[in-house]
Amino acid sequence: MPRPYFAPNIRKRGFTPPAAGQAFMVAVLLILFAMLTLITLAATLALSSARISELDFKSKRSYFLSESGIEDAVFRLKRGKNLPASYTLALYGANTTITVNNIIGGKDIQSAADIKDVHRIVKTSVKQGTGASFGYAVQVGDGGVLLENSSMIIGNLYSNGDIEGKNTAQITLDAFAASISEIEGDNTFSIGGEARAHQIEEVSVGGNASSTTSISNTSVSKNAYADTISASTIGGDAYYLTSLSGSTVNGATFPGILPPADLPKLNFPISDNQITQWEVAAETDGVHTSPCPYVLDDGTTILDSQKIDCDFLIKNDAVVILRGTLWVRGNFSIENTAQLRLDPSYGSFSEVIIADNPSNRLTSSKILVQNSAKVLGSGSPGSYIALISQNNSAQTGGGEVAIQPKNSADASIYYAPHGLLRIENSTALKEASAYKLHIKNSATVTYETGLASVQFAGPSGSFDILTWLEVP
Repeated sequence: MPRPYFAPNIRKRGFTPPAAGQAFMVAVLLILFAMLTLITLAATLALSSARISELDFKSKRSYFLSESGIEDAVFRLKRGKNLPASYTLALYGANTTITVNNIIGGKDIQSAADIKDVHRIVKTSVKQGTGASFGYAVQVGDGGVLLENSSMIIGNLYSNGDIEGKNTAQITLDAFAASISEIEGDNTFSIGGEARAHQIEEVSVGGNASSTTSISNTSVSKNAYADTISASTIGGDAYYLTSLSGSTVNGATFPGILPPADLPKLNFPISDNQITQWEVAAETDGVHTSPCPYVLDDGTTILDSQKIDCDFLIKNDAVVILRGTLWVRGNFSIENTAQLRLDPSYGSFSEVIIADNPSNRLTSSKILVQNSAKVLGSGSPGSYIALISQNNSAQTGGGEVAIQPKNSADASIYYAPHGLLRIENSTALKEASAYKLHIKNSATVTYETGLASVQFAGPSGSFDILTWLEVP
């Protein structure tokens, strides 16, 4: 009988069919490729992160190096040390280059650092300023004040001497007369705010009236305080020590009350020493000696800081742009339709023009502003030109006028600490300080709040940092 046929069993132990082996190898290769890709990606990300961290580290170091350069330059300025126009500072094994450029009243400083091609630049602008506070629309020395013919002070007045007003003169706010000085009127003189003096007579007071001695023939809207009160009308209460007579008091009366003490005399906001420092700095910057007298009568002229060694006149339609302190060693005049103004780069800073002839302060060192002449700041709020006269005729008993603005003249600050300032004929100004003051013929002083803190761009004050920032 034939034997049955059985197909041979080709599956032997340890043998895999070719198709299954290839699939396994492909899977292994794919896994290895994926792992290699992940490793490569992780390495790339790690390397990129390391590069970013290194770049950030370099950038920060470069910035700090640039900042260090600015701080070094500002330190040199504030301490009066040598500050070259360009120099380098080393730190972190690299250098920053500091460049210094002069601007009006200060400096622009730039520090450019480079650490392995990573550049950072920091820049600052500083200006050197001298502060002055004009706390009153008008401040007067021992020579006192005379207001007449509808003249007006729109603001406060503080005087070390007598205050006299007549012919409908007016002070809109407070009026203070120091020491044994008096406030005296003609019954048409009005003070809108408080009045305080050693003695008050024939004045209309809108606020309180306070006198160390007496108040007489006066109309007081609020309270009155004095040793004696006579022939007056008091809208509020009356406080007195010795007597109250011939007066109408709408409020209560309080006898036996001590009167207020006399007010102290005040110093002027700009000292003679400061004016001298400005003069020295102007002379250091340059001296004009010819032509003399120096006359500008047309066109536009730019004047940098300098000493003009003679009289100086600006007239007709001339325009002068001021870029520094002027010391006029003689008389200074501006008239007709001429204009004097600060360069716009001053911003909120102010500047001074000084008329001072040290060899003749009796009949020279005077300032005249007349017709429709204009004296203007930079155009920014808080910017002014102060016209300063060192004429001392009034202080020595003479009759010379130190500063005389008249007609329709316009200016910022008039300053004559030893002389007579006479304002007349519809003249308008922002602030007046003088040893003696005479205002007449509808002239007006209008106080601006910015005058309480004026910053002059001069050479003797501390440096103020205007900007500090990184630039491209």
